[in-house]
Amino acid sequence: MSGYLVFVKKEFTENIRNYRFFIMLAVFLTFGMMSAFLAKFTPEILSALAADMEMSAAPAALDAWKQFFKNISGVGFSAFIILYGNCLSGEYSKGTLVLMITKGLSRKAVILAKYTVAAVLMTVSYWGGYAFAYGYTAFLWADTKLPHVTLAALALWIVGFLYLSILMIGCVLFRQPFASILFTGGIVAMISLPGMTEPLAKFSPFYLTTQNIDLIAGIAAPSDFIMPALISVIISIGGLLIAIKLFNTKEL
Repeated sequence: MSGYLVFVKKEFTENIRNYRFFIMLAVFLTFGMMSAFLAKFTPEILSALAADMEMSAAPAALDAWKQFFKNISGVGFSAFIILYGNCLSGEYSKGTLVLMITKGLSRKAVILAKYTVAAVLMTVSYWGGYAFAYGYTAFLWADTKLPHVTLAALALWIVGFLYLSILMIGCVLFRQPFASILFTGGIVAMISLPGMTEPLAKFSPFYLTTQNIDLIAGIAAPSDFIMPALISVIISIGGLLIAIKLFNTKEL
């Protein structure tokens, strides 16, 4: 346990020093802020550029959340995966893992510490972006009483842990960051395939990323998100356990 805590402290310090955390925080905060502004002012900008263009409807607070969830589920989490795709490659190249493990640090502690730090920093960045989106949406629209906004954000946050657990497996398997990132993208694509068929769509973890707006708009019910959320958590835990098992047999 002490080795795990020491390694967690080391990981936090390293993520601060190499600016990884600040970059990720900046990305999420930017999307949180810009989502509301883009939804509010894009129609006016387009109208100014094309005088004959007419908007069919005035932008609403719901449009701001559409922008937020689209940006975070796409570019936001992609940036997260890219930033943490080298979470073990640096340790491999420097040989620091061999030194620490020979001094008594368990292999399980290494994976758990890296997962913990990445999860905490992702959480801080994500909910920071959500707070910005919520604040700016309330500022730009007088009526922002939309149902289940936080629940929709919680659903997307759960998917972030699924991505991280898959990324940890990739980082264990491959020493090159690019290979880890490609592996993560490939596994995510495979998991999403069953969700393209109607009977399985409501059980897919990616139901949490595609139906957020329906939940806020009142089209989808909160109960619809229980099973995909549960499946996402199970896959996340399973992925982390697989990463630990693979790392226990990994030649350093």
